Amino acid sequence: MGLIRGLPKLRAEKDLVCHPCRHGKMVAASHTPVSQVMTSYPGELLHIDTVGPARVASVSGKWYVLVVVDDCSRFSWVFFMEFKDEAFGFVRDLVLRLRNESHKAMRAIRSDNGGEFKNSRLEHQFFSPYTPPQNGVVERKNRTLVEMVRTMLDEHRTPRRFWAEVVNTAYYIANRIFLRAFLGKTSYELRFGRQPSVKHLRAFGCRCFVLKKAGHLDKFESRCLDGIFLGYASSSRAFRVWILEAKQVVETCEVSFDETMPCTTPAFEFSGDDEEGTPIFEDDDAGATTPAVAPAPSATSSDNEGGPLPMASSSLPRQQAHEEAGPAEDAGEVTSEIIPSRQV
Repeated sequence: MGLIRGLPKLRAEKDLVCHPCRHGKMVAASHTPVSQVMTSYPGELLHIDTVGPARVASVSGKWYVLVVVDDCSRFSWVFFMEFKDEAFGFVRDLVLRLRNESHKAMRAIRSDNGGEFKNSRLEHQFFSPYTPPQNGVVERKNRTLVEMVRTMLDEHRTPRRFWAEVVNTAYYIANRIFLRAFLGKTSYELRFGRQPSVKHLRAFGCRCFVLKKAGHLDKFESRCLDGIFLGYASSSRAFRVWILEAKQVVETCEVSFDETMPCTTPAFEFSGDDEEGTPIFEDDDAGATTPAVAPAPSATSSDNEGGPLPMASSSLPRQQAHEEAGPAEDAGEVTSEIIPSRQV
């Protein structure tokens, strides 16, 4: 072109690879998003991934979440595990259940290159190690999961030890309200062939009242227990409720809701929880920051089950403190006042 003087004429060589340029400029390969449905019926292809470990154990002592997503309908299943090696058992049971529900064959199972999925008895496809974009279906579902859980926990400052209940509730709702791209139907309708009903949904974390069914109740005894709504039962038409008095999760259909009165952190503190304000899942960063909100007082000891006891202020007048003290303390108080006067 003659734009620069003194530049020698170079001939273009094909397939020329500059090694220093590769070392200095190489980036990850791009992955083109799929713009169509690649499967023809639900259950043909399943995407699998795990989330965790959590920084706080759940109420039932679980640390990991196994997420399974159907490729055709985007219907999701979640299973909670204490150890990662439990994943194969949950996947095997799910595959057998889907085979019993549908007469169509399952073509493949797709997951990352994690060791918890490698088992010779279950043949499925693996992605390249450390390449999450290849497993984008379940990775995006995991992001949706964590964002929903974080929002639901933060709304009423729910203690973090209830994260498993929130995960279960989030996926229960997502299967019934999210539409499958390119098909315009919910995941529930694509899997079961009928439209979902949402009239039974309630506000997460609201106060509720559970009917007492124990026999020999007193005439003037309360007929219900105070509780906090946590979610929906997976295998029955029931709600999952945290009973404040018994400090346990129960499944029942005999429940009345007060959605105008959401649960607050003091209610969980009274029920014996001390994990509010802790991050949910482990981050890749080595340095963890201190939570902005101080944890609630621990209720593991029997002396602190009702929350911290009020302490007497040190600025009370001496006369008032003297009147409130017992006989033994009164005598000691008088002695401590008389001795200096004798010395004088």
